[in-house]
Amino acid sequence: MDVFSLAERLRDPDPRVRVEALRILAMVEETRALEAIRWVFQNDPEPGVREVAQWAGHVIWLAQQRGHSTQQAMQDIFSRTLSPDHQALFLDALKIDLSRIDDPKIRQYAEEQDYRRQLADIMQERADEDLPVLPAPQDTSADIPTSLDDLLEAGLSSELLE
Repeated sequence: MDVFSLAERLRDPDPRVRVEALRILAMVEETRALEAIRWVFQNDPEPGVREVAQWAGHVIWLAQQRGHSTQQAMQDIFSRTLSPDHQALFLDALKIDLSRIDDPKIRQYAEEQDYRRQLADIMQERADEDLPVLPAPQDTSADIPTSLDDLLEAGLSSELLE
């Protein structure tokens, strides 16, 4: 989750979502979020959310005073301390163990994202390969049924009708 999606969550109608976003921003000391947190502190309709915004803003303001920048810290981690091999290991360590997810909807979403990443990796690997050129398809539009009844009949075999 990036700072912009967290900032969007600060406008969520559910105060629990806004509080959670504030907690995350404070935890990572996201200095780019100070203005958004200030707005929540001044304008949120829930006193409890304003209180958390005040706390989060203070934590992040202190981080900013000591020169902290989350964006710079992440760049430093990757560019200075991690070789490309270590970067790959670090990113692998962030992958989710799908067997530990109990909620079926979350597991399905995580599995779909994992599948998409794998597919993107395969496509990237094959982008450099010379693929054979397939012949152009022949015009078979006369063979395609156009009415719903014709389509249903074309899709049903004698085994399915029994």
